[in-house]
Amino acid sequence: MKIKKPVIKSLIKLYLSFGGMIILFVIAFHIKAVHHAVVVPFTEFVAICSSLLMNALGAGAQVTDNNLFTVNFRINVVDGCNGIYATAILISGVIAYPSKIIHRLYGILLGTFAIFVLNLIRVISLFYLGQYFPDIFQEVHVYVWQPIIILWAIFIWDFWSRKITAKNL
Repeated sequence: MKIKKPVIKSLIKLYLSFGGMIILFVIAFHIKAVHHAVVVPFTEFVAICSSLLMNALGAGAQVTDNNLFTVNFRINVVDGCNGIYATAILISGVIAYPSKIIHRLYGILLGTFAIFVLNLIRVISLFYLGQYFPDIFQEVHVYVWQPIIILWAIFIWDFWSRKITAKNL
């Protein structure tokens, strides 16, 4: 089966755009001004929202900066555990994909929300895992939850792109 030249050009453009956007996000997140204006407040917001959900379940959690704690346990929600890189992957894919601006906005808004919700589940589950099963905390954190969050971003992008493609046919 031979792939047509316009399809190859479109794929190359998609991959280069996606890769370029990822590089821009990584660079931007490491610029001190951006890090302090965007990444740090976002990370603190993740900790606050996690605390609110935990307290709705009676946990008695508190937050100081990006530290989430109860009387029994404390975790530090750090860069990389805030879902911001998974969100950057999603946004890069949505921007790189050829679609209308309104469809891109929907993809970014709904996808970011979906990643945020799953990341809250991640933070809360890791909090309790660290409190009750500290021996496996690091392995689950690194080898289970990190890939799940990244795969979730890719799944959301794939779902969104298929829906956009189906609407445009």
